[in-house]
Amino acid sequence: MDPVLDRIHFPGNPWPEGHAVTEFAWTVRVLDSVVWCDLHLRSADYYAERDIEDEEDGETIEDERTDWESPIVWGNYHRCTLSSTYWGNDRGFPLCATGDFAPDWLDGRTFEVDAIADGTLAGVELDDLSFHIYLLGHDSVANHRIAFQRVGDSDCFDITWTGDIALTYAGDDDLAHRFEARIHAVPLPPLSA
Repeated sequence: MDPVLDRIHFPGNPWPEGHAVTEFAWTVRVLDSVVWCDLHLRSADYYAERDIEDEEDGETIEDERTDWESPIVWGNYHRCTLSSTYWGNDRGFPLCATGDFAPDWLDGRTFEVDAIADGTLAGVELDDLSFHIYLLGHDSVANHRIAFQRVGDSDCFDITWTGDIALTYAGDDDLAHRFEARIHAVPLPPLSA
């Protein structure tokens, strides 16, 4: 992992430069002749690269910020885990038939996972979502776009992964926030039954 290159951003949070990715795993498994894709990402501590002062001219400005904008709130939860495997193994998403699984087939493909057209998770069974997130508590993610771009003629891929976040830990079902992750030169995983 290259923490300079491999990063996750949460637009509108106190760190516009994003956070380094300290763990990333791309695994696949076969279920009924279909290749299922699993991704696991963990960020560095939110404050790892830059501390943020919460006072301006001796007065606290925390009351004027939403939880999303507040460094103190982010600091309470330390770091992000975004994963289809960390909280159980029955998640992820179908990638392709086993016979199609090859670097040439995957190169340039984008997958849309857990599309929620109306922008809210109200009425959605959260345990049925492909990925879970620990961000500002145990929140929820949907509307993923996961793109795979092959690195030259190698068996490695750059992965761009974006999606929407609802702060369900705080009782908010609206997919009002986003994440954007970019991971570089990840080896194509071997198939396992």
